[in-house]
Amino acid sequence: MVEGNWPVTARESELAEIKEWATVGVGALLVGEQGVGKTTLLNAALRQAERGGARVVRGDAVRDHVYGGAQPQAARRRVAVALDDVHLADPATVGRVCRLVDSGQALLLATAQPAAALPNGLRRLLIGKRVRRLTVDALDRSGAVRMLTARLGGPVAVATAERLWDLTRGNALVLRELADQALAEGTLRQVNGRWQWSGLPAVIDSRLVDLADLLLGDLDPDERELVNMLALAGPLEAGLTVVDARGEAAESLNRRGVLVAERSRFRLSLRLAHPLCAAVVAATLPELTARRLRQEIADAIRSTGARRPDDTARIVRLELGTGPLSDPAQVGRAAVGALRGEDHRLAERLCRAAIAAGATTADAGMAATLGRALAGQSRHVEAEACFAQAPPSAAVLRPRALNMGLGLGRLAEAEAVSATDCGTRAIVRLLKDRIVEARLLAETAEGTEPLLALLHHQAGDDEAALAVLSGARAAVAGRDEAARCEYLYVTGCITAQARGLTAAGAVLAELREQAADGGPRMRMYARLLGARILRAAGRTAEAVELLRQAAAYGGSTDWLSTRSVRLARLAGAVAESGEALEAASLLAEAREALRDECAYPLMADVVELEGALVTAHLGDRAAAAAQALEVAERALAAGRSALALSALHLAARAGAAPRAAAVAEAAELPVRMADEVVLRHVLALAEGEGEALEGVCRQFDDLGMLPLAAEAAAQAAWAHQEAGNRRGARVAQAMSAELAARCGAQPPVWAVPVDHREPGARTQLTDREREVVTLAVSQLSNQEIADRLVLSVRTVENHLYRAYGKLGVTARTELAPVLGMGTIQVRHIA
Repeated sequence: MVEGNWPVTARESELAEIKEWATVGVGALLVGEQGVGKTTLLNAALRQAERGGARVVRGDAVRDHVYGGAQPQAARRRVAVALDDVHLADPATVGRVCRLVDSGQALLLATAQPAAALPNGLRRLLIGKRVRRLTVDALDRSGAVRMLTARLGGPVAVATAERLWDLTRGNALVLRELADQALAEGTLRQVNGRWQWSGLPAVIDSRLVDLADLLLGDLDPDERELVNMLALAGPLEAGLTVVDARGEAAESLNRRGVLVAERSRFRLSLRLAHPLCAAVVAATLPELTARRLRQEIADAIRSTGARRPDDTARIVRLELGTGPLSDPAQVGRAAVGALRGEDHRLAERLCRAAIAAGATTADAGMAATLGRALAGQSRHVEAEACFAQAPPSAAVLRPRALNMGLGLGRLAEAEAVSATDCGTRAIVRLLKDRIVEARLLAETAEGTEPLLALLHHQAGDDEAALAVLSGARAAVAGRDEAARCEYLYVTGCITAQARGLTAAGAVLAELREQAADGGPRMRMYARLLGARILRAAGRTAEAVELLRQAAAYGGSTDWLSTRSVRLARLAGAVAESGEALEAASLLAEAREALRDECAYPLMADVVELEGALVTAHLGDRAAAAAQALEVAERALAAGRSALALSALHLAARAGAAPRAAAVAEAAELPVRMADEVVLRHVLALAEGEGEALEGVCRQFDDLGMLPLAAEAAAQAAWAHQEAGNRRGARVAQAMSAELAARCGAQPPVWAVPVDHREPGARTQLTDREREVVTLAVSQLSNQEIADRLVLSVRTVENHLYRAYGKLGVTARTELAPVLGMGTIQVRHIA
């Protein structure tokens, strides 16, 4: 169903709750901020009630439709009365409706603002439980993506989705207006089959100005001044003179929801609730007003002593354009601060300003800062030219080698540049996939503990990796943010496998605490680690939210993660959440990113392994197993035992357990701790031993990896059933059900054996056939599939006919079991 060309999406749980209440005669009061979609949800609920046989009546028409009592009681249909913005409705109408609801003659569906004063009659209905309050929140990132995808009729690039969410915070009204305006301007357009948007234009459209005015409401002079300051400077701390001087205005704006107060440790900061308002106000302020306010804010920050790490950058950024910048050293420090905040364009601008004020690119620090600013904008050739002008030093050496290796793909030159730095050379050897050589170099270098631990982990020795990390803990505490970030992220990842999710959660808590005052890179790694733990615990929806943010990170590529890997991780998590179609699109985006990146075999294989997982969730177990086995072979050849075992594990779960077990045994994998249970899982699947699989289940449970524990128990039930042990099968199945209930995730159908056929026994489907079959399993009609894929209905029928023949089925209802797929819910409300 479409409201003004915008589909109603991402409100399934709310509609289900309203329907459940209605069955027992209880109405719903939808409460939410302006623009979150209360009215749209109300209309969807009314259509739902109509489909259920109710007669829908708007508030003003209650007398005409309800009091016409000529019909006998048995012939009357149940009445659902709608009151949008009930707090603004005519008191007589509200009173009449409340009496009808209280007497059981009608069901009330209404909306209201959170802080609105409700009519007394409605309050009595709430107390008497004839109506329940339902909070309507803004859309989360996944809901916003689904809304955009449904409206645009195609996938949205991850960076674009995050950019739109950052400006709207999931407010449905703002999202619609912003996307519609971008479509009209042509700035939101399809590129390689994916919708992309670069951001707000320099000149803001009048409709967006009107929308910002609507959201801000009427402002008195002090309120307007504070709003202008927050729009120009971003969040400002309570305690700054410019904020405290407008304390009453801040309280008033906070009460009305225009301003949000957020606490981080001991600091209270104020920001505008609607980021779009901040962008519009900043872009439309008169230049002289903006100049005056920027200087006032800069002076206020300076008067506090500018003690925070990014205060110098904030001051210089605010003063840009308000007068000459005479102190090259201060501007240089500001450029470093801008780099810390991943504002590479500002860092470049400040470096240029410092050079104009007397600094020189021959200075190693200035060269490193300018080079990193250019590399962060993917201007790798210019960055290399800048690095090359400076004398060799630690400040220049590593960023230059990484820019040359990861940015330009010139690994031989990168190694030559880093000849005097064993740590940097170790990173270059890692990029070359020479794992043993990289480890030997890292062992002789200082400050490379995270890299050395990762290399031990890849070699299959988590005990050695954790020993390295434990010994370095005290030393790392005194290092810079980047070093602490690498240390905590690597520690968390290895701990999750070797010690379990509870221990990894403690590391994550420390990383998040530091990320609260850190830069975007540290926050990105905190999200990646958090998502890793959540996925292992079965909390996939939460993991997806974190990964959407991590995948949109646009900072410099480094040796720990690449953009393609972050996109692939998101694709895998989305597939696990049941959104197979979006996962396939995200995987395609990840592979496009991989083609744009310089060769890095370890990361490329991580992308392919997540791709195999997506393929499994799409229902092609044979292709998934084949992909995973290919990854395992490449990883073993390079000495990457940990990734090889992960790949063999997926292959075994996808039905190729005998082959995976044979490869693992031939390779004599030197695994430790958590990897041991993974190997035991592979071997137990290959042997089909129920008791061994139950043991694997218990080990996964001890590690906190409940989804894998539930899966192993389900596989144990199958193995017992095959062996004729019905009692054992029942016990294992009950164990699987209990574990699945604890984590809220059912074992994937494709990972539980359903027959004895080896992968590859069926003819593989083509990409288009698999796409059509997936939509068919999603319970879409042939016409709906044709509309989505821009095909004729006849073509869809032909693809289905060929797929039926290959799979040996005759009806749609047979597709999901044969392919090892659950029914995929295509989430839309008709």
